[in-house]
Amino acid sequence: MTQTDFNALLGPGAPDEAAPPAPLTGRELAALLSPLTPEAFATDYFARQSLNVEGAETKFAHIFSWARLKQALARGETLQDRRFNLMASFAGGEADGSRRPMFEAQIPQVTELLTAGATICITNIHMADPALARWAQALRTQLNFSGTVGVNCYVSPDGAGLPMHYDRRVATTLQIAGRKSWTFSTEAARPWPDANATYKDGQIVSTAADPGTPPADMTFRTVELSPGDLLCLPAGAWHSARGIGVSLALNVYFAPRNLFDQLAPLLLEFASASGQWRGGPPATVGAIDGQMPPPVAAYMRARLDEFYTQARAIIDNPQGMARPWLDALTDGPYTGWAPDPVQPLPRATAEDRFRVARAAPLRFIETGDTLTLPCDDGLLTFPATLAPILRRMTAETGGFTLPDVIAWPESATAPPPKDIILHLQTLYRNGLLEMV
Repeated sequence: MTQTDFNALLGPGAPDEAAPPAPLTGRELAALLSPLTPEAFATDYFARQSLNVEGAETKFAHIFSWARLKQALARGETLQDRRFNLMASFAGGEADGSRRPMFEAQIPQVTELLTAGATICITNIHMADPALARWAQALRTQLNFSGTVGVNCYVSPDGAGLPMHYDRRVATTLQIAGRKSWTFSTEAARPWPDANATYKDGQIVSTAADPGTPPADMTFRTVELSPGDLLCLPAGAWHSARGIGVSLALNVYFAPRNLFDQLAPLLLEFASASGQWRGGPPATVGAIDGQMPPPVAAYMRARLDEFYTQARAIIDNPQGMARPWLDALTDGPYTGWAPDPVQPLPRATAEDRFRVARAAPLRFIETGDTLTLPCDDGLLTFPATLAPILRRMTAETGGFTLPDVIAWPESATAPPPKDIILHLQTLYRNGLLEMV
């Protein structure tokens, strides 16, 4: 696309109609990172250090395109959710461009803004592209990420971009079309900062209590991204970008979920079971002249000691943490995303073959006599004796029949055949099994 084609993003005309999105395969993360393995990404790079992966020009063609952007802009005009919005900036990607901050704009202004040289950002574009939403949700699942995953879209004319700044979340840029020059710090100024920051006039501008190391004291690298290239920056990594020609890029963000938010339900359950906790500190009379009233101090000491005992119990029994973490993998996973409805059961014969759904891996935690398994719509609970069958189903990549599954158990403690069938039905109805 050239600068004279910006009109084509709105209304009729080119870009051509978008091709149907590719179905999910369960290997979205692996395909995105290739040739780097997901294991190496999670262990060595994610939220730790920057990563640049070069790819073939068509590597991301199935994920997004100019035509998909046009469709999303058309859908976006009818969206009422403020989380989907359009921002623009006339900063040129240089340090002095920080004097020109981003401002809110409207979709009908896209052509005018781009022609005038502005960078536009469509925030949470996945809300206007269901296929992109499901693709990003698949990344979240395959990375076992307990926070929120979202997608922003950036269009930058030649020379346009954003000034030096950092984000409070992991940002992964996919270059879709055109080229873009990036300058970035190889490590974070501060791990997982609690606010974004901009570098302006030699000073860090941020609401964070501790914005971290300034750019002048860090090591930087510059790369030029071409279509098919990926750049992943840890939260808190300084960076600026500038389009070379007309650039179209996606930014897949990984926003963390505070550990306290994951623990809170467990601790609230503990506190709600105690009258002492529910009642709060005792009432007292008299002056407070330099120290807590002794009854209040004694109450607080006793409750904190109980809290310590509870925390120690969790430490000594890591499985006790299973449910809060699994809940975090499913609860509010994605802005604007909704799970598929429960599936009707098929009329299956003894010859019909099933397999673990490619887009929904079987992840489960055993706790005592039960196992808990997350799905798109929440948590499922089964007897722990089903675990060997779940592992066998995962290993059978070619699929299996119902008689196969019935014949697998070798232990006397395995569920009876009728219970196995009921469990398989539950897995199918929740999208974890599919018919081959």
